[in-house]
Amino acid sequence: MPSDLDAVAPARGFSIVDYVVFALVVMISLTIGLYHAFTGGKQRTPGEYLMGNRNLRTLPVAMSILVSYVSSILVLGVPAEMYTRGTQLILRTLGYCLACIISSLLFVPLFYGLNVTSSFEVFYMGLVMYSPSTALQAATGFPFAISVIVTGLVSTIYTTLGGMKAVVWTDAFQFVVMIAGMFAIVIQGSIMVGGISKVWNISHKGNRLQFFNFDPDPTERLTFWSTVIGGMFHTLIAFGVGQTSVQRYCSLPTLRQAKRSVFLNIPGLLMINVLSGLVGLVVYSYYSEKMCDPLKMQYISNPNQLVPYFVTDVLNFPGLPGVFLAVLFSGALSSISSSLNAAAAVTWEDLLKCYWTSLKENQKAIILKMLVCCYGALAMSISFLADGLGDNVLWASISFTGATSGPSLGMFLLGAFFPRANAKGAVVGFVVATAFNMWVAVGAYIYKPYPSSLPTSTACCNATYTECLALSSPTNGIYDYNMTTYINSSTITSTGNQNELSGVFRLYSLSFLWYSATGAGITIVIGLLISLCTGLQKCEEIEPSLLIPVVDRMCCCLPEKFCLRLRCCITKNERIKTVDVHAISADTPLKNMDDVDLDESASTRFELTKDLSEVNGVAETVHL
Repeated sequence: MPSDLDAVAPARGFSIVDYVVFALVVMISLTIGLYHAFTGGKQRTPGEYLMGNRNLRTLPVAMSILVSYVSSILVLGVPAEMYTRGTQLILRTLGYCLACIISSLLFVPLFYGLNVTSSFEVFYMGLVMYSPSTALQAATGFPFAISVIVTGLVSTIYTTLGGMKAVVWTDAFQFVVMIAGMFAIVIQGSIMVGGISKVWNISHKGNRLQFFNFDPDPTERLTFWSTVIGGMFHTLIAFGVGQTSVQRYCSLPTLRQAKRSVFLNIPGLLMINVLSGLVGLVVYSYYSEKMCDPLKMQYISNPNQLVPYFVTDVLNFPGLPGVFLAVLFSGALSSISSSLNAAAAVTWEDLLKCYWTSLKENQKAIILKMLVCCYGALAMSISFLADGLGDNVLWASISFTGATSGPSLGMFLLGAFFPRANAKGAVVGFVVATAFNMWVAVGAYIYKPYPSSLPTSTACCNATYTECLALSSPTNGIYDYNMTTYINSSTITSTGNQNELSGVFRLYSLSFLWYSATGAGITIVIGLLISLCTGLQKCEEIEPSLLIPVVDRMCCCLPEKFCLRLRCCITKNERIKTVDVHAISADTPLKNMDDVDLDESASTRFELTKDLSEVNGVAETVHL
C-alpha cells in the first residue's frame, strides 16, 4: 500500500446539504424537549417528570421501548457483523419476538405499576454514545471528543427539560428517521450494486448467507440455538424486567395498553433487524465486486465504521450522508435519553426518596433533573473508555451487558417462579453468576477465542482499471460464475483461525450470546441450593402478589392438591388482585372478581382485601 493513504483512499466529507439535514434532526429533537418543558404541567412533579402522569399513548410508547434498545449500536454493529462474518446473527430476531410475547404475557402484568432497577444502564449509555461518534470521525474527520460531547449534551438537555413526555415523543420521531434512513441506504445501495438479487448472489458466493447452523456446541460463536435462545434471554432482560421498558409501559393508563405496547415491538424489531442486515450485505457486495476491502486497506480503523464509510464513499448524493448520520444520532439520542430518564428514576425511587420526604414536589423534580445531568456526564466519560474496545461495538454491548444483566434476570425469575427461595440464596446466586460471567467475558476479550472474519479481497485497491481486469482473469483468479466478481487467490485476506484454548480456559470460548442465559441459570440454581441449605422461605412470609401465577395458567385442570404442591404451598385464594379504584363505583356493582376487567385498571390502584360493601354495598371479599 502506498505510504500516502489519502492518495488511494476515497474522498470523504459532508456537503452543506448534509449538515443541514443532520442539524434539522437534532433541532427537532431539542424542540420537542422544549415544548414539553413549557407546556402542560411543565415537569414540576416527579409523577409527571418520570411517568408522564401515566397518561401517554400506546403507539409512541411502543416506539420508545423499541428504540431505547435498538440504538446506533445495532445500526453500526449488525451491518459490520454481516460484512465480516455472515448473517447467522440475524436469527436473533426470532428470539426477540419470543421475548416480546413472554414479556407481555408474564412480566408486564407482574411489574405494571412497580419500579424495577437495572444494573447496566450507565455502561450501556457510554457504548451508545461512542457509536455515532466513531462513525462521524470516520465519515468526516470530525474529532471524536467533540462528537461525544455534542451527543451527550443534546440528549441530556432535552431529557432534563422535557422528562418522560419529551423522551417518548422524541423517540417516536427518531424511530421514523431511523426507518426512513435505512430504507434509503438499502434502496440506493442495492441500485449501485445492480439490484437486490445481485446483492444476494454476491453474498452467497462470499459465504455470507448463513442461517441454519444447528451445531449444539455452546463454544461455537454463532449457531441457530445461540442466536434464537440466547437472543431471547438477552431481550427478556430489556423488554421484560429492564427499568427503561418497565418505566414506559407503566406510564400507560391501562394494563391492556401496556401489554399491547410490548406486542407492537415485534413488527418494529423485524423491520429494523432485516434492514440493518440488508445494509451489511449491500456494503459487502459492493466492495466484494470492487475487490477492495476498506477495512483491510486501513481506510477505516474498525468494522463499526464500514457503513458510514460506504455512505460517504459510494452514496455521496447531496443529503444522503446527512440522513445516515441523522439515523445514527437518532438511535443514540433515543437510547441515551431513555437510559438517563430511567437511571434518574431508579436513583430517586430506590436511594434518595426515603431520605428527602419533606421536600416539595417541585424540589423533587429539580433533584431529578440534576440527576439526569450527572448521569449524562458519567455516560460521556464511559464513552471515551469504549473507544479502547475496538473490533465490534455490538460484541462489546451484548457481552458486557449480558454478563451483568443475565444474573439480574435470574433474580427476578427466582423470586417470581420459586416462592420458597430466600434472600440469601438470591444474593449469593447473583454474585456467583456475575463473577462467572465477567470472568468469561473479560477472558474472551483478552484471548479472542472466536474465529476471525471471513475472507475478503484487496486485489484492485491500488490497481488501474486495466491491471484489475488482468488480475480478474480466470487464469489468475477464481471466477465467480454468477458474473459478479473474480477473486484473486493471492490477495484474499482473512485474519486467521480461532485461538485454541484448553482446560478451564475453554470457557472463554463460550458464545457471547449465551452470557444472559448462563447468568440467569446460575443465579437460579445457586439460589435454590443456598435456600435449601439456609432454610426455605416460610409460607406465611411469602407475598403472593409478587409471584407469576404460571401454575394456575398452565395447570388449571389439575386437582387443587396437586396445584398446591406446584405453587409451593401458596393457595389460589391468597393471590390478591389489584383493582382500579375507578372501576368500582355505585354505578357498577361488583358481584365477584370476574366483573373487574384488570386490563382496564388505571394508574390509581389499591389492594382490595376488605369488604366491597364499603364501596358499593356488596359484602364480599375479592380474591383471585
